[in-house]
Amino acid sequence: MKKTRIAAFLLAALTLIPAVMTSCGGDAPANDTQAVNENTEAVTDAVTEPADSLEARKLVDDGVETKDYNGAPFRIVTSDGQTGYYYVEAETGEVVDDALFRRNSRVEERFNIDMEIVFDEVYWDSSKYINSLVTANDDAIELVAMHAIECGLLGIKNMFYNWYDIPHVNFNQPWWSESTREDLSYDGVAPVAIGDFVLSAMASTYCTFYNKSLAANYDLPDMYQVVRDGKWTIDYIISTTKDIYSDVNGNGQIDSEDLFGYASDTRSNMDAYLWAFDNPIFKRDGDKLVYSYKTEKMNNIVSKLVDTFTTYQGISGGFEASWNYGRDLFMVSRAVFANGTLNHSRSSLADMTDEIGFLPYPKWDEAQKEYHTLVDGSHQALAVPTTVGDPDMVGAVTEVLNAESWKTVVPAYYDVALKVKATRDLESVEMIDLVVNSRKFDFGYIYDGWSGPSFILSGLVQGKNSDFESTYASKEKAILNHYDTVIEFFENYEG
Repeated sequence: MKKTRIAAFLLAALTLIPAVMTSCGGDAPANDTQAVNENTEAVTDAVTEPADSLEARKLVDDGVETKDYNGAPFRIVTSDGQTGYYYVEAETGEVVDDALFRRNSRVEERFNIDMEIVFDEVYWDSSKYINSLVTANDDAIELVAMHAIECGLLGIKNMFYNWYDIPHVNFNQPWWSESTREDLSYDGVAPVAIGDFVLSAMASTYCTFYNKSLAANYDLPDMYQVVRDGKWTIDYIISTTKDIYSDVNGNGQIDSEDLFGYASDTRSNMDAYLWAFDNPIFKRDGDKLVYSYKTEKMNNIVSKLVDTFTTYQGISGGFEASWNYGRDLFMVSRAVFANGTLNHSRSSLADMTDEIGFLPYPKWDEAQKEYHTLVDGSHQALAVPTTVGDPDMVGAVTEVLNAESWKTVVPAYYDVALKVKATRDLESVEMIDLVVNSRKFDFGYIYDGWSGPSFILSGLVQGKNSDFESTYASKEKAILNHYDTVIEFFENYEG
């Protein structure tokens, strides 16, 4: 497999936009080439699935017949510098890199194809590139693996195949997210899908980091047991952290150089509370997905979060700071709890000497039955351009790439890179399992198209504005019109 860059003349043809943030707060994959420590094998045996279970996983039949495609190219477009989730040039000794390389090699050999990453730029440039190819009816790419929201936007412009029309693809297999069937499919149509080939759909999962060393200094209880008991709620966080504060720099002012009980940026980290508090944009009602965002609870959610991050000295929202404010404080041991994504444990927290752990996002209250979390919109989703000349080949290869990822890459990332290298105890493994299993992929979020309500919450908190009703009223018509267009696309889809 090779990575190639698009020719300069094609890049020049794209309309240039000044560079801004390349995601909704997520990181590109860590370039971690450090060899796994000597204890990895022993620890892995203790914390991962039993060896026979992992071996059994490798033996699961993917249901795809092997075929010789005579060296055909299999060209992938991705975005936001995320090539590292799909491709490495050679084995490096790092567990995830090696799993990626071996997976790609197996699939290339099995089908006699040549995999390439042909484009990996900021998501709007990737979108323009795809748009230019599809508009020109140019069969230059086989698979899109890019920013989920931007992928959804292209999907409703009829630029992608319906996954249900692609041969060999079986969404009942464990390597496809159940949300593809339950939350992202409407009337048997799914232009966008999420499978285990998209490793960022795990890496970009929002969680709460927990500094056990600092917590011990403040005589905090066992937070893992608090989670198990269903008591890890927003009110519990407030009561526990509101008075944990230290003027570290001694300037007599509360600022980002001090220590806090709880820290979070007020950007996409804040939007994740919408799903954590069980107030999604769309919910399934029988065979349909229905718009469910506007609830009385939204008023309470907005008021609660604005109050939480503006009232207490021990809780900091970093209103003037950039993305990942909470993570940045946490990594230098100046926050007992902080919001971030799982991949931060590899990219930013691996060298911390403090004992750390992972918790889910909090529930709204104890009456809420389950913990939920969001996967940041910067995570990738899969799509097949309508210009693809051989959908049979694309379906076969994509199905096997997802299957092989489920068998070998996900265990490498999840069970070794996260659980062994980034955690220090078995209870943290339990919590990571809980976080990953609570992920939500919302139809309304994937198909937000930058016109839905996905980011209203963070905007209100950033503005320290509790007036949800007026804000929503000013946007409601445009939002409903947008989703009317989305639903119309699905209901009238003809392929």
